[in-house]
Amino acid sequence: MKMKPRCVPCILNRVVYESELVTKDKSELENIMKNAVKEMARLYGSNLSSAEIATRVHGVVYKLLQKDPYKELKEKSNEVAIKMLPKAKKIIESSNNRLEAAMLISIAANSIDFGISGSASSPQELEAKFEDYVRQGIYHNDFKKIESYLKGDILYFTDNCGEVVFDKLVCKELKKYDVRITLIPKKYPILTDATYEDVKKLGFDEIVDEIITTGSFSVGIDFNSMSEKLKDELENASIIISKGMANYEAFSEANYKPIAYLLRVKCKSIGEDMGLPTGINAIKLYE
Repeated sequence: MKMKPRCVPCILNRVVYESELVTKDKSELENIMKNAVKEMARLYGSNLSSAEIATRVHGVVYKLLQKDPYKELKEKSNEVAIKMLPKAKKIIESSNNRLEAAMLISIAANSIDFGISGSASSPQELEAKFEDYVRQGIYHNDFKKIESYLKGDILYFTDNCGEVVFDKLVCKELKKYDVRITLIPKKYPILTDATYEDVKKLGFDEIVDEIITTGSFSVGIDFNSMSEKLKDELENASIIISKGMANYEAFSEANYKPIAYLLRVKCKSIGEDMGLPTGINAIKLYE
């Protein structure tokens, strides 16, 4: 997805949010914002995708902060999600289709995206609104189409901490099909995304067949720096399952198909790009 004018203040607002998680010092914050705005001004209007521009802007910020600003929030998000697992499992057990229900649950949990308008502002807010998001159901639902691709090699790109706890339930249901699952979290901390260490800690290696990372510091995925192994996996996958908005921003600029996006649409720009309204749960397949 290419940048839209409204993407500029959205990214910069998130820069403010993550910077204030680390420091309240006025001069430090001014320096961070000055450098972030300078990088944004340099890149805006280029042919780069919104994900690429966001990566470079946040890269400037992380270098100045010298730490993962979301570390504690990510840990708390996973703690809250784990506490919600019995409720989630009960929903799956009482459903007509366990995999579809698990996908809905993981999409509802995709509401976590701290610092973005329209998303949960705290792990506790996810817990409070979770059942409402699940009750909304799936507004755009290509699940039946996706089922025909559930054979062979599946690539599963994770998104945020918190929701990744429920991605494990999705993977568990996927393994009931004749599939081999490769899970792809981030290699390095960026925003609220789950890393290799996060998914290992949650025991994903007990369920999926392999875990490899995106390979670089990137919002979504940087196709220019990914490993040859991941390139081969993308070329040969029966289907790619992509969680969240940032992965959509990156993948929508590539031509890997079939790809199924599982996400809660929290952003008007992405909604416009996908032809969907905001504030809804979606499973959308591009064949």
